[in-house]
Amino acid sequence: MTYTLRLLYTLTACFLFSSFAVNAQTEPYAIKIGNRIISPTELSQTYRKLLQSDSVKKDNNKEFLDNYINYKLMVYAAQRMGKDTSKAFREEISTYRKELATPYLVDKMVLEKLIQETYERMREEVRVAQIFIPVPKNASPADTMMAYDEIKSLRLRILKGETFEQIAKNYSQDTKSAEKGGDMGFIAVLDNHYTFESAAYDTPKSEISQPFRTDKGYHLIKVLEKRSSRGKVKLAHILISVPANASVEVAATAKSKIEEAYSYLKKNEPFEGVCRVFSTDLKTKDKGGVLSRWYEAGTLIDDKMAEAVFALKDKGEFTTPIQTVLGWHIFRLVEKKALLKFEELSPFIRQKVTSDISRGVIIKGNLVKKLRKDNNFQEAISVKQEAFDNFYKDRIGNEDYLSKTIFMINLSPSTVQEFYTFVTKLQRQLAKIGALNDKSELDWYNLFVEDRMLRYEESNLEIKYPEFRADVQDYRDGILQKDILNENILEKSLDSLAQLNYFNQNTQNYQYTNRVLAKLVTTDRRETMEQVKAVLVKAPYPMNRRFPEIYFEKDKSDFSNDAQKMLYDLIVILIKNRDFSIEITGNSDPDEIENISSQRARKVVNYLINKGISPMRIIEKDDGKYKPVSKTERTKNMRIGVKFFSSSMEDVVKRFNALKPGSLTAEERYFKKGDNEYLDSVNWTIGESSSESKGRQIWVNIQKVEEPRPKTFREARGQVIRDYQKVLFDSWINQLKSKYPVEINQEEVSRILD
Repeated sequence: MTYTLRLLYTLTACFLFSSFAVNAQTEPYAIKIGNRIISPTELSQTYRKLLQSDSVKKDNNKEFLDNYINYKLMVYAAQRMGKDTSKAFREEISTYRKELATPYLVDKMVLEKLIQETYERMREEVRVAQIFIPVPKNASPADTMMAYDEIKSLRLRILKGETFEQIAKNYSQDTKSAEKGGDMGFIAVLDNHYTFESAAYDTPKSEISQPFRTDKGYHLIKVLEKRSSRGKVKLAHILISVPANASVEVAATAKSKIEEAYSYLKKNEPFEGVCRVFSTDLKTKDKGGVLSRWYEAGTLIDDKMAEAVFALKDKGEFTTPIQTVLGWHIFRLVEKKALLKFEELSPFIRQKVTSDISRGVIIKGNLVKKLRKDNNFQEAISVKQEAFDNFYKDRIGNEDYLSKTIFMINLSPSTVQEFYTFVTKLQRQLAKIGALNDKSELDWYNLFVEDRMLRYEESNLEIKYPEFRADVQDYRDGILQKDILNENILEKSLDSLAQLNYFNQNTQNYQYTNRVLAKLVTTDRRETMEQVKAVLVKAPYPMNRRFPEIYFEKDKSDFSNDAQKMLYDLIVILIKNRDFSIEITGNSDPDEIENISSQRARKVVNYLINKGISPMRIIEKDDGKYKPVSKTERTKNMRIGVKFFSSSMEDVVKRFNALKPGSLTAEERYFKKGDNEYLDSVNWTIGESSSESKGRQIWVNIQKVEEPRPKTFREARGQVIRDYQKVLFDSWINQLKSKYPVEINQEEVSRILD
């Protein structure tokens, strides 16, 4: 895309988030396009916003003005053509308007209060135990009361002297915490229902809360401990996973492996290298074991793990082996930081609070309460009662009460019929997702009031908020501009015959200078260079990436559950890394039947191909019975081995730089004079040459030397399209200016831009 078109898209983006007030009756015009008048205020505010975002510079005002006029000219032309009346356009604007309306449909005071409250809670860590009695969402009033009476009686027994821990073990139905006396460990802010979190933070240490209900049931909590926040940690780990149903032998082997890994770390072996060899976490093992998120104490697997990792003080320090429900870990501290300041953390908290369902109920409820007052909400009490009385009765549809007004919002009426229709539609929607539960007539009515109140508020946002009106208008203009630009420039520029014709008329603009196809490698050591040259002989290049061997039962080629999981992981790796190819090698034990190794290899290859992996990325080998790895554990011979290769030199660079960044650079492409100082310093003749410069070993392998020549159409096509777009654009804009004359008030424009 040409610079001109890119700048026009920048203008579009700016307009989407700008607002301006136009008063053509009191201001002189700045620009006229046809009968469209652009005021100095409109021009000035757009210009200032682009300056602040560094999209334009003060010394480039002429280019800004040209592009601004072109943008407005395209919008005006699109409007004159009626492009803002199409169904697709109206639907797109409607979708955007709903998104833009969201921040206006919240009680800002309540939202800010919840954000501040959340931050204050983050300053403290709370450890709780709970007793939980579940209550389904659609539970009957009798079942609900029974659960409430039960948890109330349990609280009374504790107050009379029975221990919370024993009651939790005997009666709590939280399967994770009951056996631990209800102990849930330290909880994380924003990870639980707001009511639960509030009870935990509002209840004093060692005391017991009143019974309270969430969407899951009734809870009773005891606060075991409170302390100041220890901040967050970023971790790397070595994991030896242990299945939940693992045998004693498997568990012992896992423990032995983690201890072996730990012994290497104590000998100052690099954590990344040990991780790559030992860890079974396929997502992190080739990334030094680094976990993607930051962890607070309450978000770690258990308190034992939290105590161990928060005891680490220095970056690079690691724990002793730790056992969790996942297996055995060694954790390394990557980084530790205290709780951020409120100003730094508030955007994250705002996003979490607004997306939290339990807090959303509070925010929406307070907004509706406020809107009832602001929008002159008036109920017809007698009609409301009549609607409730007839709520469950059969109806023909012509009853007099159906047309009665049940309430008004700023004199806008809603009828009993609309109330019933709303309930029926909502019940069907809830039933489809299994969320329909019993509600009283009042509950349904309140939902109807809330729906109508929010709809009314949303429909009047343009009237109440000028900045909202301006944002919608700006987005509208931006869509029009992009649509008409695509139709008249971008789509036409993709005509291959027109491109070829333009190329043939301008071949002098598309020429190659003298260039070479070369492989260029630099290393910090001579030994590294020799290793690299051996690897880079021919693509695809071998990689050090390890993948666990896939084991089979004797004389079988069927996949076990573990094998299927491993193959899924292998597919994910290949999908994420399009330059990777693999070698699948079948092996068998000497005691197995003939050809079983080849059957295993073929089955794995077919599985990968059926899952969408190209056969061109798979090398199939059969080692048969000739490479057993164990004479005692014969099952280890019944296996498939996986080796990774890559067609990308970049992967080889990553491999060598994993332990020592910067030890290797390598690239293979066409170079021209001035592209690279090392290539410029050697003779451009086919062959290899080695040298040393600035402390680095240099190896150049020139494979092809090309003299200056014209580019073919295929070689020049990208540049041809860009040039052709500019020709089309300039011609089209001139046509629009002839059709819709542009008039500039030079005095006003100069005052704004200078």
